[in-house]
Amino acid sequence: MAKIRELFHKIGNLHNKISVGSGLTKMELKSECLVPKPLKIEKTLKKLTQLERHAVEASKILNQLKDVIYNIIDPDTGKPKVK
Repeated sequence: MAKIRELFHKIGNLHNKISVGSGLTKMELKSECLVPKPLKIEKTLKKLTQLERHAVEASKILNQLKDVIYNIIDPDTGKPKVK
């Protein structure tokens, strides 16, 4: 089982990739590019596919975190579970 710190670090990295990648993709779509449009569209679609993969991976890691934390803390009360 992964450590909580590692999972938070992974989700932070993925969030950063999604944030930066989406910003760059948006700028690319708005820019007046000298590159022929078919090439530009292909590069943009590749970047959007990467962003989608990062988002899916981030969701998986959030589920791992949820499982780890819910085993320790009652999600409804926020209090440690009594064993």
